[in-house]
Amino acid sequence: MVKMSTAPLLEVRGLSIELDARPVVSDAAFAIPPSSIVGLRGDSGAGKTTLACALLRLLPVVRYRLRGSIRLRGRELMDLTERQLEQVRGADMAMVFQDPLQALNPVMRVRDQVGEAIRAHGGSQKPERLLEMVELPVSAHIREAYPHQLSGGERQRVCLALALAAGPALVIADEPFTALDAPRVVELAQLFRSLKEKLQTSFLMISHNRNVLAKIADHVMVMRNGRLDDG
Repeated sequence: MVKMSTAPLLEVRGLSIELDARPVVSDAAFAIPPSSIVGLRGDSGAGKTTLACALLRLLPVVRYRLRGSIRLRGRELMDLTERQLEQVRGADMAMVFQDPLQALNPVMRVRDQVGEAIRAHGGSQKPERLLEMVELPVSAHIREAYPHQLSGGERQRVCLALALAAGPALVIADEPFTALDAPRVVELAQLFRSLKEKLQTSFLMISHNRNVLAKIADHVMVMRNGRLDDG
């Protein structure tokens, strides 16, 4: 459990998740303070991504059953309708998915995808500003590129720019360092720390990389067989 003197940004209590009546996550409880990085690590299949998707209520209700409490800025997300949740996703809490190539639209140029994300949330900033924020060069190579024309690290940063488009208080990053070489991992880890400081944004960082989490996270949780422990 993350201990804090101020009210938590996100507070999860007694969250249990079943898939086709089979327990996947059991009685998860944790809190994420404002302007912090909380790490979550564990073996493949431990339930990390399922937990992350549950926080945004993205799990299909026909197969998944959720019990417990998920409160964002004191607001209970478990009680919201799908229409209300659509207003929360992106604007208050966003997610960077594990595979950026699948997360991005393959037939849209970078500038158009970033611009669409800004307009979807009623923003007025230029796409170039978001690209600069995630330390991508504002060049024709980046702006006019389709996702398959970018490197893995560049695609990951574009996905991060999309997540930040509406200025959410919390961003969930699911395995953002996967398939990156060591120098790119260091650069991306430094970027997350910088964004936390500059934007006062909190991050839930899911990663197998114990060393990276130890360096950038304010607190690390470990998931084993669907249960959370302090790291």
